[in-house]
Amino acid sequence: MSQTTTAPSSRMRWLLTAIAAAAALGLVLAFTIVRTAPVRRALRAYTALLGAANRQDVDAARRLCSARYLQTHELTPADEGGLVGLPRNIHPNFQAWSDGQNVLVCPTNRVGPIYQFVFERGDWRFDGPVGILRGRGQFVRLPDNPESEPVHSP
Repeated sequence: MSQTTTAPSSRMRWLLTAIAAAAALGLVLAFTIVRTAPVRRALRAYTALLGAANRQDVDAARRLCSARYLQTHELTPADEGGLVGLPRNIHPNFQAWSDGQNVLVCPTNRVGPIYQFVFERGDWRFDGPVGILRGRGQFVRLPDNPESEPVHSP
């Protein structure tokens, strides 16, 4: 007795192809979510810092800053609003990227100051300005930063 096997019907092939494509898309989405999580969480901290600075809420802003930043900067209300030394806005075309274990944010449109966020005490904290973003994506670190050589942003 011979058994004959039939090839899957075209409907079954379409279903299997659709399942494989959905699984591949799901894996790509999961990878993207995991890979971009630090930048997204640092941006969440940045927007919370903007809110605290604009309200002149020194206590809330202190909770969002790194220990190093707080040792070198005193947070005080500014006469014109906000807190002295803290950013107060973000442009819709801002840039943010990972730099090793830290996250860098340029809140302006293509050129301007770059702020660093560090993971500390279980969350992302504002660590202050670390450089300037110039035209063509050139990132120039501030001279007092130990890594003072120019690098390029992604």
